[in-house]
Amino acid sequence: MSKPAVLALDQGTTSSRAIVFGREGLPVSASQIEFAQIYPKPGEVEHDPEAIWHSQVQTAKEAIERAKVSKISAIGITNQRETTILWDRLTGKPVANAIVWLLTDEASYVTG
Repeated sequence: MSKPAVLALDQGTTSSRAIVFGREGLPVSASQIEFAQIYPKPGEVEHDPEAIWHSQVQTAKEAIERAKVSKISAIGITNQRETTILWDRLTGKPVANAIVWLLTDEASYVTG
């Protein structure tokens, strides 16, 4: 039987990643999936919220399977923080694409 592990989920602006850390604190396995960047017009970036969710779930499953661990003792999560998504309270579905904050030279186009 394998030892318990910690699952780290990293949901970034270009990809979702999951890393399983063993009892010694060292990475045991990882998975990463990029998702599409949507550019509705110059200076704007959006993400499909469903694509974000599905890529993060898939990376978590893949990392856990690759690690061959029996138990996840804890989960750590980091995310985009400044990205905004509106959810429909009744359906639990996103109302529109996520609005992404830019951290590039493109940001100067938006702010002037």
